[in-house]
Amino acid sequence: MVNPSHLHGEVSAIIEKFNQLTYHPYIEKYIPGVGIDEEKCRLFYAALSKKATKEDAFVVTLCALLVQAALDVHEQVSLHPIHSDDTRKNRQLHVLIGDYYSSLYYNLLAEADHVPLTRIFSYTLQEINEQKMDVYEASEVSYEEIAARLTFIQSGLYGKLLEEFELTQYKEVFESLFFYARYIDEWNNWTSGQGSLLMKTIASNDKTVDEQEAFTRKQDSLLTDLDLLMEKHVDLREHIERFLSDSIGPTPIGSTKRKVR
Repeated sequence: MVNPSHLHGEVSAIIEKFNQLTYHPYIEKYIPGVGIDEEKCRLFYAALSKKATKEDAFVVTLCALLVQAALDVHEQVSLHPIHSDDTRKNRQLHVLIGDYYSSLYYNLLAEADHVPLTRIFSYTLQEINEQKMDVYEASEVSYEEIAARLTFIQSGLYGKLLEEFELTQYKEVFESLFFYARYIDEWNNWTSGQGSLLMKTIASNDKTVDEQEAFTRKQDSLLTDLDLLMEKHVDLREHIERFLSDSIGPTPIGSTKRKVR
């Protein structure tokens, strides 16, 4: 198990390096607040360091979070028709800045003599983008299909890296936890009037209850799965609990948020 003081120091150092690499006044002007999820950083570093050296865990975690920032920025790019020069400029900047963040991982891995890992990053990024397009273009899918696609979008990169370091047993933690975070985001989007294929599918699957009850039942099921994973992976329990507490937004008004045991 990673020493808590060592973990805190490494996470702080990763965040500091991330901020150094990504800060630019011009970027800050157009995309303020692009940052790092500290609890996601802590969880991934804690898992990775069970097999990886301190140096490898540092650079791979940093690279994963740079790519995550790139994906998050690209996620903000509107696919709606452009009606003004300002909108066009904003879209182009988001694409360029996301590409810039994504490019940073290659140099970091090359400097750390991990060029082979760049293939994992590039192939997984391609697959994530393909899955995003499939979700965007889909209209009628099963819950299992849309959940699988969103799970890979949210956790695929972390899972591939864990496989590379022979830590496959922890993939299920990242898949369940990061999908749950996406589920809450989708639920909030649906409640605020935005579209969500995931929530539409859940609401359509059970006509015997109103949609909020259906969503709450699914939330309970997902949290039960997380309860079981924390019992199975006791060594990551504290980090999972911190992620649930600090990195996941509130459920929509009127619903309940059951705490994990």
